[in-house]
Amino acid sequence: MRRDELSGTQILLWTTFGVGTGLLAGFALSEWVGGVNRTRFRRAARRIGQSGPGLVTAAASARAVDAAIRAQPRLASFTIEVTAVSRGTVELRGWVTDRGSRALAARVAAAVPGVGTVINSILVRGEDDSFPGPRVTDQSA
Repeated sequence: MRRDELSGTQILLWTTFGVGTGLLAGFALSEWVGGVNRTRFRRAARRIGQSGPGLVTAAASARAVDAAIRAQPRLASFTIEVTAVSRGTVELRGWVTDRGSRALAARVAAAVPGVGTVINSILVRGEDDSFPGPRVTDQSA
């Protein structure tokens, strides 16, 4: 037998050591995380398996807000982009012609079931695209 080869007994000892160490680490981790029992596991599995307005995905919320905005006659002509930020949070981006349309888009988005937060990044033409300070012209000509 070569020196770098393990015997059957050594393999068995190292395997036993590895399994024992893994079990010990598993028990220590479960105590540190908290008591995981059948009741908690079943409750978590039910929560994951449920569907309803409280568990709507972020993408589904964004699609629903997009459809609601397109269904609103006053907003249908604008290009408003709806982005899912997280579950229950959407961001609105785009350009509208007046502040009322901007506010209406936010109200329509907030009224969609499953949406709790609306980040309104819609800009108003004539207000948000104009420079408020004095114009600088090239004097070298």
